[in-house]
Amino acid sequence: MKIGVMTLSASDNCGSLLQAYALKTALEKYGHVEVINFSSKESHAIYDLPHYKGLRKLLYRKKLEALSIASQDYKNFRKEYIGIKGKEYFIEDLKDISDKYDVLVSGSDQIWNVQMGDYSDAFFLGWSKSKKIAYAPSLGGALLNLSNNYISIKEWLNDFSFVSVREEIGRECLEIVTGQNVQKVLDPTLIIDDERWQQLVGEPLVKGDYIFYYSWAYCDKSTSKIVSEESKRLHLPVYVIDPKKWISRNPSKWGFNLYGNSGPLVFLNLMKYAKKVYVESFHGMVFAYIFKKNYWLLDTHEKKSELDSRLMEFVNLLGAQNRILTKYNVNEINQENVIEYGNNDILKEQVATSWKYLDMAFGKEKQ
Repeated sequence: MKIGVMTLSASDNCGSLLQAYALKTALEKYGHVEVINFSSKESHAIYDLPHYKGLRKLLYRKKLEALSIASQDYKNFRKEYIGIKGKEYFIEDLKDISDKYDVLVSGSDQIWNVQMGDYSDAFFLGWSKSKKIAYAPSLGGALLNLSNNYISIKEWLNDFSFVSVREEIGRECLEIVTGQNVQKVLDPTLIIDDERWQQLVGEPLVKGDYIFYYSWAYCDKSTSKIVSEESKRLHLPVYVIDPKKWISRNPSKWGFNLYGNSGPLVFLNLMKYAKKVYVESFHGMVFAYIFKKNYWLLDTHEKKSELDSRLMEFVNLLGAQNRILTKYNVNEINQENVIEYGNNDILKEQVATSWKYLDMAFGKEKQ
């Protein structure tokens, strides 16, 4: 069976590429898997390197060098670990491969977030008549009726043989749109064996103890201040990655070390060997949990009740309600408390449910 995967593989984002790797790995149980080399003009606008000329190019030479190294790190991971190479497809080109695959899988990450900067209608697979399966897409909290193509999206969804979603809020939305029961499943990073992630880590990139600080954008000064103060208190250096996220900020202002390389492999390595971890992203929390780190989830809201409902759902699944740290409660929490990891029976049940969904979708369920 030939399986094609449509996902956010063009994103220079660790979470996006690691979930793509995990989804490809999981689907290899059912056949030959190819992650389609799909991109968009919007994606290029977000992730392509800036083009400076003349004196400006000379002034920004060091920044451009750092951005170029990071960009290559992501490209290497796509090629070596996800198998993405060859022709790049834009939405108008997908008709050329409309009948190439026996099954098309759309998932996961925020591919169905119609308000996302690099969203594309192509993720609803209306360009093909092949069998279609959705695995753990997230709507990112956006309502599908916010799309100008809402009527078409409804039609495309009805052409799926199996539809699942990552979060409860997305499940409720899709059930209203489709009028059908929608299965909630786990992000693919949580259903493959932890050994897979251990195999990608390698030897420590940083010697000695350190703090790893990972955010989707590092755009809130209050969270950086928390990490900076903890660094001083514990006398531990802080490492961050992704120069593009820091291009308009100065990591040294906070006492942070911007690691020379970026991408998923560096992310996994710095996460695995860190003494302490501070995260502000869904997949940051996923891998802090997978590697059993002493982590804190940074949040910019005043109250836990204001935390994004999708992230709060994951917090509850992990039983990590007491690991949420904000500028309002940082002095009230004993940050020396170390997480005691034990069996998470609810998570195990959801892993089993997720595999059962895939078995059913691919006709492998035991009769």
